[in-house]
Amino acid sequence: MKKYIFCFILIFQGFLGFAQKNYPAIAEKFLGFFNQEQADSIFKMYAAVLQAQLPLEKNRTVMTGLHIRFGELKSLELIKQDSGYARYKAIFKDQILILVLAFDKEDLMDGIRFVPFQPETALDSNKNSQSNISLKTSKGNIYGSLLVPKGTLRYPVVLIIAGSGPVDRNGNVGQTLSTNAYKLLADSLLKKGIATLRYDKRGVGESVDAMGAESDLSFEDGIGDATRFVEMLKTDNRFSKVIVLGHSEGSLVGMVATFRGRANGFISLAGAGERIDKIIESQLKNRSPLQAAQAKKLFDSLLNGYSVNPGADLQYLFRPSIQPYLKSWLKFNPTVEISKLKIPVLIVQGTTDLQVSIQQAQWLKAADPAAQLVLIDQMNHVLKESGKEEKENMATYTNPSLPLKAALLKAIENFVWSIK
Repeated sequence: MKKYIFCFILIFQGFLGFAQKNYPAIAEKFLGFFNQEQADSIFKMYAAVLQAQLPLEKNRTVMTGLHIRFGELKSLELIKQDSGYARYKAIFKDQILILVLAFDKEDLMDGIRFVPFQPETALDSNKNSQSNISLKTSKGNIYGSLLVPKGTLRYPVVLIIAGSGPVDRNGNVGQTLSTNAYKLLADSLLKKGIATLRYDKRGVGESVDAMGAESDLSFEDGIGDATRFVEMLKTDNRFSKVIVLGHSEGSLVGMVATFRGRANGFISLAGAGERIDKIIESQLKNRSPLQAAQAKKLFDSLLNGYSVNPGADLQYLFRPSIQPYLKSWLKFNPTVEISKLKIPVLIVQGTTDLQVSIQQAQWLKAADPAAQLVLIDQMNHVLKESGKEEKENMATYTNPSLPLKAALLKAIENFVWSIK
């Protein structure tokens, strides 16, 4: 057991003769006193036998230590209740523990302890469930993988939205991009008792038939698909809350889907803080100021609803078949969309990301001051450890065996469990 876990003497007496009581109400009272740092009030909730085991001064020290180490006690979720006994998932600001309480016949606590939180089903991979899931569209089905811990508890679920281009549900594009980033993320969250849904976007993987012609595809299609997945997950009684995680371009898709689908939380992972035209213009300026100026004029026309006729050097960016997608994409500004969210938001950005700068994350944070911003040192755009040197950085894009940054997984886990 980790040294920072506080273990109290737990005394259970005479359970069998007790009637079921409203123990959650007692736990709620404990939660209030703890957050107000009223250790003496908590002491008065103890039976004489526990007061003897945990005297007033010692109780003050223990409660203060818990508050310093783990922060505010966000919530207590009842896991199991029996005569004279109740077990809760104690979600602190910085940690999740299990709180076990025992009560005497007067509903006073005669036993209390905190133990490490271990989701009952995440420890045995044979008990976990992976199922295929599909979403019908007018053009074809969108397919995904739903990974859920089995058991009697309700679990939070994270909807993972892929980044730009033909990236599949695992974070790969054939041999060009082979990271397994989303699969690694889903597997890691499962071990923490968190369900995930990741899917192939239209035109990708098993969802290839859902795209149709390139000229028929719009940015709104992606938002609509993600929104419907949020709504689907919200109706599933296995899940206690739905959190949307969008990576790269998926961040903007996820912001809008979170708002429209009324998700419980949102995670922006390497998401842009500028509209797409500004990002592309900036990238072009580093290579050719002339092309950047030409692109600005083309984007301005698209913004006003006009089609454009690009020169040969910008044909790849503004070909006629992609212009409907660009027009719909330009309607959405990340800082505007994230400011609409009045729910918990986590913004995560790697310091060695060659595609999205820290400044982009800071713009998102400025647009939503209540959001939590976490910078992960030495994490690149595909969520792996790397320095800033381009050759080293890009080598991680084709090495699926590399693990995700541990700090990223911890930040996501803590955020998910902190949402009430």
